Amino acid sequence: MITSSNKTIRTADLFSIAKSGVNASNQLLNTTGHNIANVNTDGFVRERTSFESQLTGGVGRSTTERILNVFAQNQLRRDTTMQSDTETYYNKTSVIDNVFASEANRISSSMSRFFAAVQTATDDPTNLAGRQLVLSEAQSMMGQIGTVSGFLRDKEEELNAELTAHIDNVNSIIHNIAELNDAIVINQANNPYDEPGTLKNQRDNAILELASLVSIETRESSGDDGRIMINLTSGESLVLQDGSFNALEVNNDADQNYMSIQLSSNGKPTTLNIKESEIGGTIGGLLRYRDDVLETSRRELGQIALAITDAVNTQNSQGMDLDQQFGSEIFALPDFAGLEYPDNVNAASIVTGRIAAGASGEVTTADYRVTINNVTAGAPPTLDITVSALHADGSIIKDVNGNDITQNYTAVDAQSGTFTQVLGGVELEFSSGVGYTVDDQFLIQPTKNTADLIEVVMTRPEDLALASPIRVDTNIGNLGDAELISSTVTNTFVDNSFTNGAASAFDGTGGIHGPGSSPTGAGGVGAPAEIFFTANDEYEVRDSGGNVITTVTGVTDLNNLLAQAEGSAGWPAAFSALDDYPGYDLSLQGVPRAGDSFTIGYNTDGLNDNRNGLVMADLQNQNTMQVNSSGSGQSATFHEAYANIVSDIGQKAASADIALQAADALKSQSSDWFQSVSGVSLDEEAANLVRYQQTYAAAARLLGTAQDLFDTILAIVR
Repeated sequence: MITSSNKTIRTADLFSIAKSGVNASNQLLNTTGHNIANVNTDGFVRERTSFESQLTGGVGRSTTERILNVFAQNQLRRDTTMQSDTETYYNKTSVIDNVFASEANRISSSMSRFFAAVQTATDDPTNLAGRQLVLSEAQSMMGQIGTVSGFLRDKEEELNAELTAHIDNVNSIIHNIAELNDAIVINQANNPYDEPGTLKNQRDNAILELASLVSIETRESSGDDGRIMINLTSGESLVLQDGSFNALEVNNDADQNYMSIQLSSNGKPTTLNIKESEIGGTIGGLLRYRDDVLETSRRELGQIALAITDAVNTQNSQGMDLDQQFGSEIFALPDFAGLEYPDNVNAASIVTGRIAAGASGEVTTADYRVTINNVTAGAPPTLDITVSALHADGSIIKDVNGNDITQNYTAVDAQSGTFTQVLGGVELEFSSGVGYTVDDQFLIQPTKNTADLIEVVMTRPEDLALASPIRVDTNIGNLGDAELISSTVTNTFVDNSFTNGAASAFDGTGGIHGPGSSPTGAGGVGAPAEIFFTANDEYEVRDSGGNVITTVTGVTDLNNLLAQAEGSAGWPAAFSALDDYPGYDLSLQGVPRAGDSFTIGYNTDGLNDNRNGLVMADLQNQNTMQVNSSGSGQSATFHEAYANIVSDIGQKAASADIALQAADALKSQSSDWFQSVSGVSLDEEAANLVRYQQTYAAAARLLGTAQDLFDTILAIVR
């Protein structure tokens, strides 16, 4: 070709031009046919062939590429992640919601039947049939709690299996994407003018599948070699520019059934913890369901089970049974072993926990981390420890002021059989003595795995302690109109040696401590056995021998007379040194007169008494449950606590349903946007097919004309 400032001289002949036109039209027809053939292929992106014209004449080089809107593609991936997250969360949460909302599984009904049976038994305390009904309903209540708890335990195992399977799938996809990156680089190097559409479609499908499992971000390689690099939204790399990739793995901390996600570098010993709240996708939905619904409901159910059984046990122990003995346990509460953290030096050391008797009002849903700060040899050896309250995910719980709930304990006895009460009504036994190592940690989970382990151990209906062990008698010669309105028993622990600070005034032989047998020792006064008024606003507390223990003056009300006496100057220091001595009290109403007296004694032969049974039946109406574990002081009844579980799960399921509908709509919109650009339109391809057929025919006609001209020239030459 010769050029000048005014014209261009084309040197290509007609045959070459026609031939290039035929080839170009054929290429266009092939591209159109490829699009039509893959109209139903998932993830197929339609292709387009474009050409450059040659300055010498005819059609030049062709380039085949996919028609793709990167913004639409990225939006589809983000919406796919959100939809998978919300769908997984909703589907799992709705199953738990159906279980708790089902009438057949409603634990509140079994609690109501149990307390109704206690109320029925108190109507006729000597009726063994009524007492037996209480034990039967106790079995039914714990059976129902155990069934639901076992179901939740199975759901945890199911979730862990799903997490493992999804993590394996993620790693397989990451590996596949890395291999496709390599194949694309090689293909593009060998054929720089034709995009490897099939390979890129496979890679895009793999990336979209990965986006359904975890939240990701993609970017093209800076080398413009066709690679796609992938990061988690939280920033961690999954597929790198150098062709390497990182693998996700599940890791267990102290709790072997609670999995966390880590990122492991390919060929390197580095591991990174992943922020699970940002992982997104199906895996993120599973983790969110586990932490927000499954683990929470397990602990809340365990809290109710422990609180109600401990409260009933405690109240029964403060009463008198048909054998005129103190009540025994109706339920056996399990101990729970401290779980060791993986970094512990001494794997043989043991920590055991249990709920302290009578501490039902302190039980929360928290887990506790115990850290060994110091070990001191001795007889017995002692430990300095730190106890921190934890959420189910291992983060420290904060109180209402935003401070971590943690407590240090010094000189804790470390020997078998000695329990030390710590946070949340939990008692800990350190039976390994000096075998603990500083900085070793243990995880205590009082409520997670205990609801289905509580057993009804009382078998004799006679052992139900419906009567009160004390009786207050009004002196027949009283002149005032003061009368007894209530008597309470808070402690019946028998220890006549008083080596245990929990000792009460009951001697264990059907009486209370008299002079010389109380904590004051020989020659001292006995336990309170009489209230004697010396004036309408003054009374003496006397023992069974008539000795004055203390005098209370300036009385303005007659409630809890012994509690008022404990605050007087004459109250024996030996009584105050114990936790709760004497362990009973009384309240009056009316106006007493000088000389009036009220005698306190053991309720011998009081078999028709139902006072303790009435208190036990009324436990269902008392705000004894901690609403949360932050120390806010809010409390609720057993029924309210269970209703909170049901309503909370129901609210989360309803919110998840709404979120899922929104996510479905967004994904549908982004899919339509993507398909409008990258999807195959049969109408458009059909129109292109007709057009390319015509150009093919015209180019072929031109080729025929060139052949005719060539033949004519040959004939002239001949």
